[in-house]
Amino acid sequence: MADRDAPVYKAGEKTGKSMSQAVSRFIDAVRWIAALFVALHHCNNVFVNQADIMKAEHGAPVYVWWFLTSYTFAHGAVVVFFVLSGFLVGGGAVNRARAGKPYLRNYLIDRSSRIYIVLVPALALSVFFDLVGQCIFAGLGVYEHPVYQAALKLEYIPATLVSLQAIWFPTFGTNAALWSLGMEFWYYVICGLIVAPLCAAYATSARWTAFAIAVAIFVALSLPGSYFMFGGAIWALGALARIAPRPLMRSKWLALVIWAAALTIMRLVTRGAIVEAHPLKEIVDTVNALLFANILLTLRFDTGEGFSWCRARYHAAFSNFAYSLYATHWPILMWLQAFAALAFGIGWNQQLATPLHYGVALGALAILSFLAYVFSRFTEARTDRLRTWLRRKIPGGAPLTVSKA
Repeated sequence: MADRDAPVYKAGEKTGKSMSQAVSRFIDAVRWIAALFVALHHCNNVFVNQADIMKAEHGAPVYVWWFLTSYTFAHGAVVVFFVLSGFLVGGGAVNRARAGKPYLRNYLIDRSSRIYIVLVPALALSVFFDLVGQCIFAGLGVYEHPVYQAALKLEYIPATLVSLQAIWFPTFGTNAALWSLGMEFWYYVICGLIVAPLCAAYATSARWTAFAIAVAIFVALSLPGSYFMFGGAIWALGALARIAPRPLMRSKWLALVIWAAALTIMRLVTRGAIVEAHPLKEIVDTVNALLFANILLTLRFDTGEGFSWCRARYHAAFSNFAYSLYATHWPILMWLQAFAALAFGIGWNQQLATPLHYGVALGALAILSFLAYVFSRFTEARTDRLRTWLRRKIPGGAPLTVSKA
């Protein structure tokens, strides 16, 4: 299975208890850095072959590249995404329910808008790039891979539109990244329903009916044995970090150092297929999630301005299209791979890496980032407009302040 890249969400939710600048800035920084690690890993997979990394001597930059572009970090970024999502959305839902006012209508509008304003255009882009690409680039070895051939079936498109990809159905085409959006959507729905007993604004029967529906949905979506159940636990851990009454430690720097040290160790001991071995995979993911959630919890109670390295304005700017980068990079990257095959020859990307291979990978990353930014201007940047429109059109209550999550 491809890396589990999940989207994460902008800090600063304005419902319930607001977050400090220390937390918001850290989340903005982590969002785009984690998304970049995922995209960089995929660019490395497509263009850079370091099969001789343990057999021949290389310069320091080559070893740094090998260290940073690993599947371990890319997969670890997904774990971070799930924790962040639970922290922002799950914790926010608890705070909304505790406020004692009807919340479910606007909550579901907010969450559905956030997912689908990117999911639908990203799916359309995937369908176009994949179907056209396999025709015009036939014979180049890009779309002929058995994994892609099995996934390029139009019947998987409706499953994605109802967010059941990678749960009950395969993900369509080359855009394996879309797998997690379905899980995110259902975590939103389940969370919104399961916290209903905390909201005194609803009748007792309605609250517990919502709770029962949430449990039933969770059980039904866990039956196929996908990552859904375990991912849900990680997501819930993030929500817990948002509402916990006290931190486990006071030093944010200590929390960060412990997490970074653990990631480094995991990177060095989980090379290759071992990262997918069970139960080691779940152990590694759990450690990552716990230590990252600890940083968020520590920052919640930080009386200062958080980490100084998170204060630069570009973190917020880059985080604003991290979701778009995640959702669009794979099908575009396949085209870039095809263009490279035309320019340098079929199989060029499987040769042992040269400076040209590294340069092409970095160039591809720059192209993917630029196109993601453009894509975001027409999609996630308009999330608030969509939410406002839906709140006005969907009956059921007066609009509340639109969330920025």
